Formats: sequence, structure tokens, C-alpha cells
Amino acid sequence: VGLCVVGVGVGSAQAPPPTVTVTISESSLVVGATGALAAGPTRFEVVSSDDSAGEVSIGALRPGVTLDAFTAALRSNPNDAIEMAHLDGGASLAEGQASRAVTLDLRASSTYVAINLAGENPADWEVVSFTTSDQSNGASAPQADARVGIFDLRFRGAKRLPRNGVVRFQNNGWAPHFVLAAPLRRGAKQRAVARALLLNAERPLGRLLDFRNSIEAQSLITRDAVNYNELRFPKRGRHVLVCFFEGHNTQGMFRFVRVR
Repeated sequence: VGLCVVGVGVGSAQAPPPTVTVTISESSLVVGATGALAAGPTRFEVVSSDDSAGEVSIGALRPGVTLDAFTAALRSNPNDAIEMAHLDGGASLAEGQASRAVTLDLRASSTYVAINLAGENPADWEVVSFTTSDQSNGASAPQADARVGIFDLRFRGAKRLPRNGVVRFQNNGWAPHFVLAAPLRRGAKQRAVARALLLNAERPLGRLLDFRNSIEAQSLITRDAVNYNELRFPKRGRHVLVCFFEGHNTQGMFRFVRVR
């Protein structure tokens, strides 16, 4: 009987997500995918080749959208391009940060784009495409140390986040969002921080929040996206999660948490 139980356990075990390396610099983007990737949880490790700050966004083109059409929209009006893809996530590297990883649940039979968001000019953003097959990779998503849900213009879920761990983000709302995690300065009152965020008051926010030690905990994601971010916070203590995309902070999209 014991052997039978062990056999069932081994047979039902799922593999960890395969890793795809994405190498970026200020002027280049290389996705280490040869051929179509199998659908399912896939870990993307973003690596900086020159220690510069950078950000990569990854998403699947929506049905009927071509790579040329998406790239043209991105060059002319990035907000239009957002509506043309399921942006599942990505990773932002601070200057001097060697790597960072995020796990995405890849859709089957899709064309994906990886976008190097280096620089202020969308015309300079490099786009690299890859595809997925109709096969599943049989992997399971990583174990999350905490979960954060996005419901329209509000955050829900964990009020304590690991300083070094995996946080599951899910966008259940209608709008795209990103999540900045900023430490509160010593003595800063939550009421004062909330007021400054609602007013989008730059100077008070600079006095109340330590933006030098903030991280982009979640890159821009669209509705129904789920991902697993491997986060490492520079500091412990009180933080605020906030979405500044299209002024969502002025509509109350922030949440106070503690990083331990």
C-alpha cells in the first residue's frame, strides 16, 4: 500500500516553471527563446548586460492584432498599444541591479511581445516577439509568500509583504495598473501620506516618502493578468503601494503595508 501511495504522489507532481532569460541594455533586448514556448507558468529572468536601469514589459497580442500594427501603435501612441495586448507583467531593474525574475502564465497559441522601455522616447523602444504552442509545459506556479489583488481602483490582500520573497499580483479590474512600493520616512503619518497622494502633491510626497529606496513591485498589467514577482525590498518597515498610472493615486489607489 505504501508503494502505491508513493507512486501516485510522484506521478501527480508538477515541474517548476521553465526559465527564459531576457537580456537588456540601454539599446538592446534579447529574449532567449528558441522556437515556440509551451503554454503555462514560465519564469522570465531579466538580466542587465550593462548595469543600467531598465524595464521590460511582456504580453500577448490580442486576436487579430499583428506585430507590425502593435509596434506602429507603440511608436506613435503607447496608450493605444496597451489596448492591443494582454500585458501580463514584466520586471524593472534599478541601476546596478543585475537581475530580477517574474513568472507569467503563458497563453497557448499566441504571439508575445517583449518591450524594452529604456529611455523617454517610444520610438526608441525595442520590441522582440516570440510565440507559444498549443502544448502545455506541465509546470505549476511558484508558491506565493503573499498575494495582492487589484480591484478596479483599489488594492486588496496582504498587509504584510516579505522583504525577499514571491508576491502574487492579480488585476481583477477593468484598467491597466502598475504598483510602486515606497517606504514611509521616519515620523511620516499615514494620514499625511494619503492626503498628499490624493492631491498628487509632489513636494509633500518627497518629504514623506523615501523614493530612493522604492521599487516598482509590479510593472504595468492589464485586466485578468496574474503573475508572480520575485521581490527584494531595499528596506523593511512601513511602505505604501501606489498606482500613479493615469492619476489613479488621486482616486485613492494606494494601500499601506509593512515589509518584514
